[in-house]
Amino acid sequence: MTRRFLLWAALAGSLALAAASPAQAAVFEHGTFSFEESVDEDLCGIAAHRDTTVTGKFRTRTGKGDLDQAFFGQAVIDSTDTFTNLATGASFSIEGSFIGKDVKATPLGGNLFEFSGLEAGTVTVRDMDGNVVLSDSGAIWRTFVFDTFGDSMPGGDVLDETVDRVSGAHPFFEMDEAAFCDMVHDLIG
Repeated sequence: MTRRFLLWAALAGSLALAAASPAQAAVFEHGTFSFEESVDEDLCGIAAHRDTTVTGKFRTRTGKGDLDQAFFGQAVIDSTDTFTNLATGASFSIEGSFIGKDVKATPLGGNLFEFSGLEAGTVTVRDMDGNVVLSDSGAIWRTFVFDTFGDSMPGGDVLDETVDRVSGAHPFFEMDEAAFCDMVHDLIG
């Protein structure tokens, strides 16, 4: 695990590979989800225990006409990862709330589509006393080239992804592996 928490942001984006205007799409599926996980792992060279909770809701819409193989989605996700140093008991948490929403899809030919999407939300890192160590909030606009496989089902492969625009303070998003591990060692090392 290095930047595991970004997985939840990516999950919001991938669950939400979609959301054209309501006039252009019909609801394919919607629902809620939640899961918990507790595992021991190596976190930046520290033997740690991670407790994860994730809850969310999603909606997937089916495109019409030229977009009939494109599935547009929206997801709202709340998650918390709590990391505990197994040797010392020191801990910290990473909490986040996200919304991921596809804004537009453009057919590229065959089963390929270019999706424009928005991910917005907050990430907060807290020490074991609950003090805020790092706060990240704002929005990230991305473009994905996506192969739908042409099977009339949600899912497929992301072939290319670019970050088009970033607004707000995103120190966690911009943090590289070395800086992340420095933070981990400061908090529980």
